[in-house]
Amino acid sequence: MKNLSLFKEIETNQTQEGELFKRVRDESLDFRGIPASQEVYAIHPYPAMFHFLLVRRFINELTFEGQWVFDPFCGSGVSAVESYRLNRNFVGYDVNPLAVLISKVRTTPLQTDTLFKVLNHILDGKEHDYTVPKFHNIDYWFDEDVIEELAKIRSKIYSLDDEKVKNFFKVVFSETLRKVSNADFNEFKLVRKKEVRVKPNVREVFYEVARKNILSLQEINTIQSTSKILLIEKNVLEEDLLEEESVHLVLTSPPYGDSRTTVAYEQFSKLSIKWLDLPEDYEKKQLGAKVRKDLKPLPSDELHKSIERIERLDRKRAQEVYSFYHDLYIAIGKIARTVRKGGYAVFVVGNRTVKGVTLPTDKIVADFFTCCGFEHLITLVREISNKRMPKENSPNNVRGQKSATMKYEYVLILQKR
Repeated sequence: MKNLSLFKEIETNQTQEGELFKRVRDESLDFRGIPASQEVYAIHPYPAMFHFLLVRRFINELTFEGQWVFDPFCGSGVSAVESYRLNRNFVGYDVNPLAVLISKVRTTPLQTDTLFKVLNHILDGKEHDYTVPKFHNIDYWFDEDVIEELAKIRSKIYSLDDEKVKNFFKVVFSETLRKVSNADFNEFKLVRKKEVRVKPNVREVFYEVARKNILSLQEINTIQSTSKILLIEKNVLEEDLLEEESVHLVLTSPPYGDSRTTVAYEQFSKLSIKWLDLPEDYEKKQLGAKVRKDLKPLPSDELHKSIERIERLDRKRAQEVYSFYHDLYIAIGKIARTVRKGGYAVFVVGNRTVKGVTLPTDKIVADFFTCCGFEHLITLVREISNKRMPKENSPNNVRGQKSATMKYEYVLILQKR
């Protein structure tokens, strides 16, 4: 296994303020001026996406070619793409079926000529039987003529024989419907646009999105990779994971908190999931989805102190916050068992604020991993300058009450002993 010389060098610059939680500010991880959504990552927007340079750095630093990387909250597949690029084998789980679909498309080479040929077939204007999906408020989120055009395009996509090509155009379709809907494209939560806008030409938008995605995939087509890439719609809380001590590196960024008050993944995905007939029950499988009223102790003093402070202000919010960390603790216990001795876990987290109480998720995660036989080596602090995050969130879960979202991410480096 590679050594941590890079991290040891940074550690010598550690400030006294950061000593308690082993935090070190690392400006080299800010990647200022380098968008996270370039190249293949321009295929379909997704909330709170990993910066590919962050992922690339730690895969290079902590693994060799042919070793296994595991991302149990893989989102739109940044760690999968970087593993493919760097000849590492990869397993990725996510409960969100749209995320898994995007991940598969980003890691699947497809010939450019073939995709343009299929694109022309989809938009050739020839009659094809189609059905309009039925779901609550479809006419609120889409104009009538837009619904009809989307239904026609969807029918053509569903008639394709090649599953990989079909998945590619499903992702194009998903991005298109977000652009032509009445929902605000710049919001993660499902919010109707306020301004009067020009009526969209659905076919033109579909063509432009497809063209962009075809060109974005070209880099993947040129990579000579022998990696095995496994992407699975799976819940780390309910399912058996990989074999014990089977991976060399866990590299992931779990949700920062319950989706109701942080990043609303289910609202972001809702319209696409309805149109693409994807499973909707994943909403009940997210961390903290089941609120627990019994606040049993978890192995983190910092968590205990934070929950107590919130509970004095609002017991219900304390229960919701506790429920998220309870599930995260269970998940970490399962994830930790998959790592080989001497292997690493890199967890990228954000420290959110609830009821004026800043939750030190980095220290809480370190405490959880320590209970599972890991040593917390260092936490690198980076400024979030390129991640697509909401400008405001609702930390109190009260309509109209907003606060600015977090400015920094915390990159925990842990090693299994």
